[in-house]
Amino acid sequence: MPPLAVLFDPAWGPWPVAGLLALLGAALALDETAFAQTWFSQPLPAAILAGLVCGDPVTGLALGLPAQLVALGNLPIGQTLVGERTSPVVAAVGAAALAGHRLPVLFQGGSGAEAGRLGWLLLAVVGVSLLGRWVIRAERQLHFRWMTAGLRSLRDGRLERLERAQRLCLAATALRGAAGALLWLGVFRLAWLPAFERLPTATKAALAVLPLLTGPLAVAALLELYGTRSGLRWLGIGLAAGAAAAWRLAT
Repeated sequence: MPPLAVLFDPAWGPWPVAGLLALLGAALALDETAFAQTWFSQPLPAAILAGLVCGDPVTGLALGLPAQLVALGNLPIGQTLVGERTSPVVAAVGAAALAGHRLPVLFQGGSGAEAGRLGWLLLAVVGVSLLGRWVIRAERQLHFRWMTAGLRSLRDGRLERLERAQRLCLAATALRGAAGALLWLGVFRLAWLPAFERLPTATKAALAVLPLLTGPLAVAALLELYGTRSGLRWLGIGLAAGAAAAWRLAT
């Protein structure tokens, strides 16, 4: 095994990998809007990077692709970014990889259990992302207070106050990304994934269909985003087409 693969081998145990995932969460949280904005913080590249850290980039691709399709209408271009997606995506990929699950890539097939588990994790990522909007709002309010205090530098010429406020803002964002990745890694690994095993068989089958609906959902979201007046109609058509495709694949 190459030295780099040994470093990222999950056989080391969860804590070395968890530390790397926390660092990745911090870097990607900064990348969202605060620094660089390379778009590596988008769900698909973030998930693949988390998979590389865990030694399983395919699992990252399997979860990142439907997560990216869900978020396709919520890109940080000329609008307020809604939700906090990076931490739950990184944590979900880490939880699945550390638990030894091989999630199927979208439309690739795979066992019913693994396809259902993919839908279960996707549901968690979307839910946590929506909850994270409150964390983002609180963080931005804190940033506003710090930067408002730093603006006093314009009156007294002490520019180091403004620089210190900027450093505090960046540190808070990085801490949010790292702490969120660790928190949700623990929740997904210890509670969410084990809960899947207790679900009824019919529920697992329904969850296996969920990732297949993300493609039509992405198309509908983009049509609505770019000004079409029939967004809801397209959304209904897209979901119906996705359900029909999923039914055909399942049978």
